[in-house]
Amino acid sequence: MDHKQKLIATPTCRGQGVRAETMVDRFSNLPDGVAHQILSHLTITDVTRFGSVSKRCRQLHLSTPTLKFEGFSDTSLSALDNRLALLNALDGFMIRRGDVKLQTFRFRSFCGFEKSRIIEWIRNALRCNVEGLDFELGLVDLPLLFQSILRCATLRSLSVEMKYKYRFLTLPSSACFANIECLKLKNIHVVDEGFFRWISSSCKCIKELRLEGIEGISHLSIESSSLVSFSVVHPFQSDPLILSISAEKLVDLVIDWGFQNCKKVLNVTAPEVRYLKLEGNSLIHQNLGELRRLEKADLCLRPGGNDINMLSEFISSIRSVKVLILGEEILKALFQKGSRPAPLDNVRHLCMHVGYMLDDVVPAMVSSLKGIPNLSTLYIKSFPIFIHLGSKSSGYNVAYWKLLDLAFVHQLEEVTIELPNGSNGIELASYLLEHTKSLKKMVIVHSPQQSSVERKLHITYKKSNLRVVLEEDQKRGTLERNSRRAFTRERI
Repeated sequence: MDHKQKLIATPTCRGQGVRAETMVDRFSNLPDGVAHQILSHLTITDVTRFGSVSKRCRQLHLSTPTLKFEGFSDTSLSALDNRLALLNALDGFMIRRGDVKLQTFRFRSFCGFEKSRIIEWIRNALRCNVEGLDFELGLVDLPLLFQSILRCATLRSLSVEMKYKYRFLTLPSSACFANIECLKLKNIHVVDEGFFRWISSSCKCIKELRLEGIEGISHLSIESSSLVSFSVVHPFQSDPLILSISAEKLVDLVIDWGFQNCKKVLNVTAPEVRYLKLEGNSLIHQNLGELRRLEKADLCLRPGGNDINMLSEFISSIRSVKVLILGEEILKALFQKGSRPAPLDNVRHLCMHVGYMLDDVVPAMVSSLKGIPNLSTLYIKSFPIFIHLGSKSSGYNVAYWKLLDLAFVHQLEEVTIELPNGSNGIELASYLLEHTKSLKKMVIVHSPQQSSVERKLHITYKKSNLRVVLEEDQKRGTLERNSRRAFTRERI
């Protein structure tokens, strides 16, 4: 089918020497698959506009396998008549496209969407053998919704987020997500803890499970022979929680259960884990088993007084890691209690969150750096927010760092330092520039208020193989100015 279209030159164009000629509509000549891939990045509003351009565009927009009911303008939602017109337009679109195959249906609810219409759109998507559903919902009956979804044999991915309040979720014992590979649930209150046993027994092909803001549970148990990625994110968890995971193929494990003081127990049997992230208060009890394949660990825990020895033993047990991220609370706790883990000889990439890099943090940094002798990449992350002058962050200069004779300095190749207030950060940068013989690149991130950083460096960096990058971060500058104003108001 020939999709060439003629563009007729206007008299004005002819007067300017432009001659009429036949041009090719390149988009219409694209294969359906390529055109659909481009359309998959557009919301339904833009797809509809595209469909009004030509007959070929109409065909493409009705057959696109990706639908995104989101991004509606305020004008479309403000008045009742406008909302009704929008809802009717969406109904009409779904009717016109019929049962054409649908890969992904993404929907974001807003005030004015009727529950019956939402359920009907979902059922329409299910009739089109949809493979992926991604919803942010308001006032919808979740059990009714799931009863519809459970009958879809083609569904591979399901993401449900409740927008306004928690909804209760129960499922019939006969329900089965036989082919589901990815399940994400957010802001849902689970009535029966058997829901997670149902996931273990019914979702035989599941590879990714993400639970965020799930309420109503005290014991979360997952057993799976197919699960590859699992995360629990609940920063406001205030009730006791026992988390048990048994997954022989698990590779990525993320646990973020906040800093509320409550009993937390973690039992993991997952020998293949390669990425581990733990964030929140330290655990009352943990059993992570053998993590011999672990390659990256992100530890942003806040240890309690009785957790230091357990934490030190845990860090010593993950000596296989090549990438390590340590939070400020861990650095300070290990140093203050005089408990330093065994040397982590395999760590090549280290990231330290050092807060404001105050004087009480620097010795804690040094203590951990001494146990990581083979670093090639170092990243120092800091807070950009201004702190009052009584806080000390300028107590350690180049001379202090010279006295330490840190082993990793001799093979360090790349450094990134986010400059805090005070001079501790720039002094460390100056030391590394002068004494790190293998250094190839240093990135110094600073706020606009720290634009004189280059003049403050104690040496000139003229090594032929060294690249120094100064990055001005406008966001850090904005936060710093706002914090200064707040501090000034407090003093007044």
